[in-house]
Amino acid sequence: MISKDDILRRHNMWETVLNQVHGFFHSRGYIHFRTPLLVKTPGMEPNLDPFVTRLSVSNPEIEDQDLGLITSPEYAMKKLFGAGFEKIYTITPVFRNAESIGPHNTPQFTMLEWYGPGDYKDCMDETEALVNLVMGWDGPWSRIKFGEADVDEHGDPKMAQELDRFFLYDYPPDQAALARLTPDGRHAERFEGFVHGIELCNGFSELTDPAEQRRRFESEQEERRAAGKHVFPIDQELLEALGMIKRPVYGNALGLDRLVMLRYGIGDIKDIQLFPHAFTK
Repeated sequence: MISKDDILRRHNMWETVLNQVHGFFHSRGYIHFRTPLLVKTPGMEPNLDPFVTRLSVSNPEIEDQDLGLITSPEYAMKKLFGAGFEKIYTITPVFRNAESIGPHNTPQFTMLEWYGPGDYKDCMDETEALVNLVMGWDGPWSRIKFGEADVDEHGDPKMAQELDRFFLYDYPPDQAALARLTPDGRHAERFEGFVHGIELCNGFSELTDPAEQRRRFESEQEERRAAGKHVFPIDQELLEALGMIKRPVYGNALGLDRLVMLRYGIGDIKDIQLFPHAFTK
């Protein structure tokens, strides 16, 4: 167990960053929402493995069913956008199974996710303003097209260790299942932000065509089935909500633990958490 002084130090670091984040979004007219953690469809991407649990209740009209812990609050947030809200954000725990554990990764972490009217370039501008505020920086970030970058076999940019901060954008269409494509269909309107060699966020011009989204979900279901992974049902309420969105919208998911680490120059995620996970033998 860490000491009382260390707990207070970590708490104060989080409070400083959280206050800056809330102040930033409130000043821009955003509404903060809380979203559910346990849902029927926690995520469809074949590369993600949600934690799955079995719901068993005594109500005779409710059948036992599999539920999952969210990998992202994205589905709930898009339902709010479909209900008519246009500037929304949430700060929530999220969960990822079957991934590596290391200095920047842990099965439970905190995600800041927000949605607003516009496209992914507007979102890059807003992300730049937010992170510059928290870090005490001025000036624009570099912006590099994915096709012009030197990336490794995992699609990660090799220049991440050389540039302090930059956006990588216009990803291949098969690397952005929830993003809108560019008008020529050659790229996905997706970006990732990198700071001091760390991937910080993942943003999109959001796909709002329910028919196209259903097609992509069905394809992802088949990929999950072929890989022997748990296959979740398609979220019908999400598809209905997408059909209610009548203007372009962007979204971004930012790892808040990593932003706190960057703000205070801390190299291991366990050193900013109040209850760090201990998974070693």
